[in-house]
Amino acid sequence: MPTLRRHRSTRLAIDGGTPVRRTPLPYRRLFGKNELKMVSRVFQDSWRKKTDFGYQGVFEEAYTRGFCAFQGGGFADAVCSGTAALYVCLRTLDIEPGSDIVVPPVTDPGGVAPAVLVGLKPVVADAAPGSFNMGPAEFKAALTSNTKAVIVAHIGGIPTDAGSIVKIASSRGIKVIEDCSQSHGALVGGRRIGTFGDMAFFSTMFSKNHATGGCGGVVYTRHARYRDRIRSIADRGKPLAYSDFDLKNPNEYLFPSLNLNQDELSCAIGISTLSRLPSMIARRRRIVEALDRALRPALSVRPLTVPKGMSPSPFFYTLTVDTESISVSKTEFAEALAAEGIGVNHDYRNIVAEWPWFRRYLPAGTATPNATALRASSFNVLFNERFGRGEVDDIAAAIFKVSAAFARS
Repeated sequence: MPTLRRHRSTRLAIDGGTPVRRTPLPYRRLFGKNELKMVSRVFQDSWRKKTDFGYQGVFEEAYTRGFCAFQGGGFADAVCSGTAALYVCLRTLDIEPGSDIVVPPVTDPGGVAPAVLVGLKPVVADAAPGSFNMGPAEFKAALTSNTKAVIVAHIGGIPTDAGSIVKIASSRGIKVIEDCSQSHGALVGGRRIGTFGDMAFFSTMFSKNHATGGCGGVVYTRHARYRDRIRSIADRGKPLAYSDFDLKNPNEYLFPSLNLNQDELSCAIGISTLSRLPSMIARRRRIVEALDRALRPALSVRPLTVPKGMSPSPFFYTLTVDTESISVSKTEFAEALAAEGIGVNHDYRNIVAEWPWFRRYLPAGTATPNATALRASSFNVLFNERFGRGEVDDIAAAIFKVSAAFARS
């Protein structure tokens, strides 16, 4: 366990005391000199060829080839966002409008909204107990006679039991789409997430473990039969599979669709950040392991349990609070921790069944009690791969300080 630095003030910062962390936590700085060099290469390539850069060029080809190599094979297409990537997945699988689609209990709005946009009826499955992820039993309980697809999200860097869900889905002819946006590179039984279902989508926006710039996404599949349709859907219905296709002749387009392309600059950034993803995941795991060790003596908080056989790609660090051992609510505890200079999301609001704007599309009475219970007793500590021993020590010291202040006598 790390040796915790002693802090002179025991008075909580939220009450006017000196915070444990008096300097800002290190910002991530994911985009550095290597990414700038790659962007410069796009310009230099453009000048050399005497044509302005756009999309679906040599940098996207190199990026998607590298992405597939990281996944162990398959096909990938770079698009403008994770939301766009899900839209492409749903259109590619050509699920009949009006069909039911099981959606995860916890996700970003972009991880479910496209289902409504393509005319599907969402049914929310609950999380497994003690998890933000859909469990196999909860998936099975959400099935209807009209279920044709499921979106399986891997939340917070902890993978879902995708293999068991796919087994249930396959026996019923249900298409499986994996949402890997918060868990790039995580493993289930030694196998990359994104390789279990029919298709997968990844957000690559700036905050994600792997990012291509301010916003971005990837459509991924192991199945070659989807390749041409993916590219057409992501590029306005163009028949890109045909070598004699005339770009200047819209008469040849196949169907209405959107322009969801990613650009060459973002793909060049992605080439660079992808090369660092394995070491970044390893670094994040070491930080989480150090926090786990440091917090073992804590009486009021516990890290979220990672199921056996899962290798996370940590996105945030979830701690559960024993509210019986403290004199305040979980939210007040987390707010006091934030005042000590620690990055905290004290009340994770990404529970799908709670969103008023989305409830109108759900069956009456939809609730996800397991997901709600975990949110009610947990908070997320925010961190990045640049954290070191000092940051781990300060997070642990702040937790012990707040725990001591609010301990029930």
